[in-house]
Amino acid sequence: MPVYASAQSSDRITILDNFGTYDNGEPIFIFGKVAKVSDDSFLIMQIINPQGDMCQIQQLLPLPDGDFITDTIPLKGRICGIPGTYEVKLFYGDNSKTTSFKVSSNSFSEIPEDQKITLAKHLLEKQSSIINDVFNLSTPLSNQTANTLSELEKDYVDLWDEFFDEELIFEINPVLRPGISSSLDSVEKLLEQGEISFDIAKSIDRTIFAAIFYYEIDDKSKAIDLLTDAFIDIRNVNPEKIVQRTATFDELEDTLLNLMTKSDTVMSRPVKTEIGFIFARGTAPVYADEITQLVDVLSKSRYLDIVSRKQSDLYRLVQSDWESLKISLMSKESIEELLQSHQRVSDLHSASLLLRELDDVERFISSNSTDNSELANLIMPGWKTLENDLALATSVDDILESESEISVMAQVIDISNRINKSVEISQSTGIDSGLVSDWRLLLDRIENSDSIDEILEIVSEFDKSMTALREKRNPLIVLEYQYNAMKEKAELQADYQNLYLIDNALKILNTAKQMESGNPSITRIDRIEVLLTWVSEKAPQIKADLDSYDKDAFKIRASDILQRAKSIENLVDLSITKNRFLPNYLEFTETFNEKIDRVRDLVIQNDLEEADDLVRQLFDEWTQVSGAYAKDPYGSEVGYTADEIKRIEFRKKLDGFSNTVSTFYNAGFSEYVDQYNQMMDEAYRLIEIANFVDAEDKIIEIGNYLSEYLVLRDPSIIYDISFDPEKNIWVITGATEKSIFDRRENLYVTVYNMDGTKHSSMKFTDTKQGDFFTQWVAPADPGLYVVMLQYKDSKATQIVHVKEKFDFQYDKANLNMVDLARDFEDLESFAKRFGGESFDENPRFSDVINDLEIGFANRDAENVNEKLGELKHDIDRYLPIRSRVAIIEANYDDDKLMVSGAVQKAIAFREDLFVDVYNQKGEHVEEIALKDNSSGLFNEVISKSFESGVYVVQLQYHDVVVTDFFIVK
Repeated sequence: MPVYASAQSSDRITILDNFGTYDNGEPIFIFGKVAKVSDDSFLIMQIINPQGDMCQIQQLLPLPDGDFITDTIPLKGRICGIPGTYEVKLFYGDNSKTTSFKVSSNSFSEIPEDQKITLAKHLLEKQSSIINDVFNLSTPLSNQTANTLSELEKDYVDLWDEFFDEELIFEINPVLRPGISSSLDSVEKLLEQGEISFDIAKSIDRTIFAAIFYYEIDDKSKAIDLLTDAFIDIRNVNPEKIVQRTATFDELEDTLLNLMTKSDTVMSRPVKTEIGFIFARGTAPVYADEITQLVDVLSKSRYLDIVSRKQSDLYRLVQSDWESLKISLMSKESIEELLQSHQRVSDLHSASLLLRELDDVERFISSNSTDNSELANLIMPGWKTLENDLALATSVDDILESESEISVMAQVIDISNRINKSVEISQSTGIDSGLVSDWRLLLDRIENSDSIDEILEIVSEFDKSMTALREKRNPLIVLEYQYNAMKEKAELQADYQNLYLIDNALKILNTAKQMESGNPSITRIDRIEVLLTWVSEKAPQIKADLDSYDKDAFKIRASDILQRAKSIENLVDLSITKNRFLPNYLEFTETFNEKIDRVRDLVIQNDLEEADDLVRQLFDEWTQVSGAYAKDPYGSEVGYTADEIKRIEFRKKLDGFSNTVSTFYNAGFSEYVDQYNQMMDEAYRLIEIANFVDAEDKIIEIGNYLSEYLVLRDPSIIYDISFDPEKNIWVITGATEKSIFDRRENLYVTVYNMDGTKHSSMKFTDTKQGDFFTQWVAPADPGLYVVMLQYKDSKATQIVHVKEKFDFQYDKANLNMVDLARDFEDLESFAKRFGGESFDENPRFSDVINDLEIGFANRDAENVNEKLGELKHDIDRYLPIRSRVAIIEANYDDDKLMVSGAVQKAIAFREDLFVDVYNQKGEHVEEIALKDNSSGLFNEVISKSFESGVYVVQLQYHDVVVTDFFIVK
């Protein structure tokens, strides 16, 4: 078994391998299953033509049960129509699968329309005959009168829809049969679980039946397209995968409703009544586990009802037990009593699944008299023994006891198929090496094996040889060197298109190096090959593009950049004479000219990419700032810069919020004032340090907060307002409290702007019952609009927040400053929280924070980065909390956190201690449980990788809290 487990570690993808030789232009598809579905993981399918070029690549999402199907793969064109052997690679997470097929030089031709109609009529007659035989119809189905292909399709689908039976699936073409069976089973499961309605299930089923129709009349492209559409529909209605989560209240109630409407189940009337009481009382969350188990019992019961129709002695054992258990279940008086039999239902379900695997083994032995005769003969003794043992089975438990033997046989067949196919691929590609010779010897050993264990050992040897080959075929170091050299050249040439491709390739190579580090497994090596496929193909193309970029083109590009820089400098010089006395104008021009000099330095250094980006930014900044000085020369006491213009705009928005609060303040808002003031302070702080990205989010957050809590409420008026930004329509709905229900009353609506000025007003009436509804064209400019509704002497307000649409464009430098600003905010709040009085009283911190604020105002990233490092160092040095009662020390090195210290003890006995670790965002990232010795000393080493930043370890011993800090670089 250990050898077997090792052999299987690389193969978690199973495909329906019906590949052989196809004609040029013939459409194909791949159907298969992944053993374990992972959330948000795509299955990648690649097809490589005989010349090593990428023929086809598809990105797929498996169904929740692991089944997948590709889109149509047309074998035509100058890339996918070349005669020869094609390699198919499937990748899912760290797992992979490889196979191949051949394309001949013969041409594939589509069947004419009239021939399709003839085939369709024969298919319809055949289907009618089969249905007559299966259902023993006394009156044969009437002859069909349809003459067009669409009419014939409808009649065929109707037959499947009306007379569906699982036995009919065995009449489908074997290539399409697994995909059809899988999709129908998935739809049935979704319907049983109440995740789709009956109508939706019927619609998907009819699409599947239509796929059968077109495949049987040789219109394979349309058949595959229809079947893939069905798979997409199934996946879309059931987005949940294998990851478990807590059901919401609405989901639990929907499940209860579905259970109450179920018919032909094992639930008795008292059980359904109890479900009804749970639903009526709204106590579904209390019974969440019971509801989940009940759904599981019903799903497995449904499957047992289906398999009990099979005719064999072993299935009759399951059928007998199930029939008696089913009667017992239907007599249960409560959910609790019904769920007591949950395990027995699961055992019968497991036995049924085992018998299905047993059928597969029996089918392999009986159908492989020539192709796989050696393997069939090898398995035959074990099969005969198992068959004899099962013939004596008297209970379902006897079947379950044979689980390991059945599973091993089924898995050996899969393993052997894999080895045969892999050897076939290696021979067809013409690889001539010692490893390939060893593979041929392994193939001979498989054919001459005497036991299953010997085959498993051979598989292990094969995997080791494959690992060795793949390690030699991955020249990561060479590829990385080539791409780094090409990146330097592309940056000098300011070739943005190729720079984008190179950066992506280097990311892939970096990931590949990380995966290959250490002693990589087979699955990791397969994954490396996937990542390198695109990189290897693009390298020669990128190199050819860069080599074609000659010296004259470089000169033209550099000259253009320098001329644009000179033009901006001339504009600055001309403006000084007129504007030199404006606030801080000279300081602005001095700084601006320094940036222009930086452009020229970059050109001298042959760094055209950076120079081009900078001159574009300077032109935008000059246009913006010079326009601001021209519009309002003295509008800012500190003068204008690009950042100051943004600050002015953001401050105006915050001032608008302040005016709104001052004008429409009411007693109900008093409990929310502190939170509002805190949010405003945070917004002003973000603006001061030029973190405009987060300031945008904060402004929207404040607007939403005021629209929810600044409203004026009145108990006699209930109403709500919704806003449609596409149509600029406001809709107001609500009700008034009425003492007399025989008359209409006037209502008055007044809309106010943020500053309290009246925007518009309206008068309308309610109904005799007090309900009212109206809509009107609304203002669409961003901001808050206070809508006051007056009814008699009562007034109430609602606030509509038309959100800001910020259109600022942030370059790489701006975003870098945003990251530094976020780091600064985290560190400052972290130091206040865990430093306490030491932070407030130590002047070092006020000095460094003041320097940081100046650095942010001047957008000096280098200085800010240096000061942030100093702040981290000061936190680590001056803020640890010490005590005579307890002390703790933390050291981090080589992904290991060493925590040591001591506590003062009155009595010599060991105690449990708990140490909490927080990152600089204040998030709790680790809890360390340890014991001290009788003297109070403790020491613990934790192997864990932490992200870069400052961390604190905190120990609370009785009423004393002590801390220590450590820095991860």
